[in-house]
Amino acid sequence: MFTVSVAKLKQAPAEERRYELTGTIRSLPGGAAEPIPVVSPVVLVLTITNAGDFLWAVGESRTTVRLACSRCLKEFAVELAGRIEEKYRLHGAAGPEEEIPLAADDLDFTDQVIESLLLALPMKPLCREDCRGLCPRCGKDLNEGACGCPAGEGDPRLAVLKKLL
Repeated sequence: MFTVSVAKLKQAPAEERRYELTGTIRSLPGGAAEPIPVVSPVVLVLTITNAGDFLWAVGESRTTVRLACSRCLKEFAVELAGRIEEKYRLHGAAGPEEEIPLAADDLDFTDQVIESLLLALPMKPLCREDCRGLCPRCGKDLNEGACGCPAGEGDPRLAVLKKLL
């Protein structure tokens, strides 16, 4: 899907090429075994440089995904931008600590695109910064207004601290 031919670039030391690829990924793997829907095409802007012994690929992937707010559970769209940096050996044997793959004539960046987008996901997705969430008693969305629940006494474990005031 995100494949680049580097056959000519491999023969041109100190040369750099820029690529812009657009592809479709239906969903990203989710943490709770629930896939994350991707709602726009994925764009990969990539610069590959022949550094003599290596091909150095640096780029950015962008798309929009649909997430559920962690406070109110409403779905919302969020733009993601992930960074890609890969190094490919052009020739010679790899050293014992070196895990750099040998560059083929066609390099597929699909796995790196998916990984970069997963790393760009927010840890706690919020539909907006001031989201008030759901009432813990009745479940009403507090962004739409106050609910009729009485104000609670709070956590009974903290009653000892309340006596200090």
